[in-house]
Amino acid sequence: VDDDDDEEEDGVVTMAMMMSASFARAQSGNTSVRRAVLTTTTTTGPKSTSIATMMSVVRGRRSPETAKRVTMTRATNADGSDATSTAAPGTAPALTDAADANASTPRAPDRRAVLAVESGPLQRPPLGVAGALASFGALESTYLAIQKLTGGDVACPVGGCQTALNSGYAELFGAPLSAYGAVAYALVAALAFWGNGIQKELVAQGENRDRTLESSYARARVLLFFGATGLAGVSSYLLFVLAVKLGGVECVYCLTSAALSLTLFGVGFAGLSSKESGKALPAAIALYLVTLASMSIVLTGGDGDKASTAGMKLEYAQVKLDNTSTQYSRALAKHLADTGAKMYGAFWCSHCIEQKEYFGSGAEIPYVECFPDGWERGTPVAKSCDAAKVEGFPTWIINGKKIEGEQTLEELAKLSGFQGQNDAASMVADLF
Repeated sequence: VDDDDDEEEDGVVTMAMMMSASFARAQSGNTSVRRAVLTTTTTTGPKSTSIATMMSVVRGRRSPETAKRVTMTRATNADGSDATSTAAPGTAPALTDAADANASTPRAPDRRAVLAVESGPLQRPPLGVAGALASFGALESTYLAIQKLTGGDVACPVGGCQTALNSGYAELFGAPLSAYGAVAYALVAALAFWGNGIQKELVAQGENRDRTLESSYARARVLLFFGATGLAGVSSYLLFVLAVKLGGVECVYCLTSAALSLTLFGVGFAGLSSKESGKALPAAIALYLVTLASMSIVLTGGDGDKASTAGMKLEYAQVKLDNTSTQYSRALAKHLADTGAKMYGAFWCSHCIEQKEYFGSGAEIPYVECFPDGWERGTPVAKSCDAAKVEGFPTWIINGKKIEGEQTLEELAKLSGFQGQNDAASMVADLF
């Protein structure tokens, strides 16, 4: 607008405002947006005044077939006659988009063009690794659940596994707690592999990534984080149970599960952007605390839990073995005793009993009892066991080397250098 023609400029602006207001009132009952162009042009000689306004017009009860693009044009020459739609010489150029002005038929937008956005750096946590860890956790929990349901003993390098898994804390609503863990780990593994697949597709797209796909990727990472938070809450409470409720017994499966869940939590948190973590962290903290509180309520250990240490004392008792010793097992036991080997154990340890069953009754095993006066919460191990730094049962000391867990007779013979043969001849001799 020419600065030296204030009166004419005021008239144009006033007229444009009146037309805009009238046009908006006419469309006030509508509910969806449609674009219109209002153009007012006044030409006086070589001078011109032009104003263009892009308006949002609401299309409500109109169907898509009746809705039309609205264009209003007013042009006035110096003699007061209407001007043509083509600007005369000296006319200020209109401010409308030429492409919009010439468009006559609306075209369906390209979906790819609409959804492709210029995005920031892509979050790339190791979701494949997280999926593999969660899958391992699911397999471990499944194995423990099967052993619990069938009444079998789990393979354990230390003596605390069976104690923990036979306690009332290993059950929830009559089902093995490890069965719930297997399902939880499987769900986290599915989320991790789902997110990993989306991540590969987004990486292949480069800088212009699909917005819908990015939204799914963000959802997968956030859900993985919350799932791992729940697992971490359960593992934290079970660690408390091992340390306090069960008197500090060692359970390699429990510790492995705790390590897996805490690692998954770290991967999940690291995979969130700063904006996502700011939104998700308060909810994750609440979920963690609720999980701890829920576990303390529903996982009580049961009234008859023999492994619960509160106010409980176990009197020392000799173990009666079912198997009978053989010539080979007796000779091996004598060799172990002669060479200074020792087996450290506890009378209540199921793995220690199984180790003795390998030898059978009648074999003089060089056995050291770590709780000769019985056991109750807080009872220290015997001095000889403490001096040998026994951390689990059974523990063998052979030729100065510490070996934890059950060992077969053949393994003990190899470790101690025993030269006897457990052959058919010795077996026949035992029969007669």
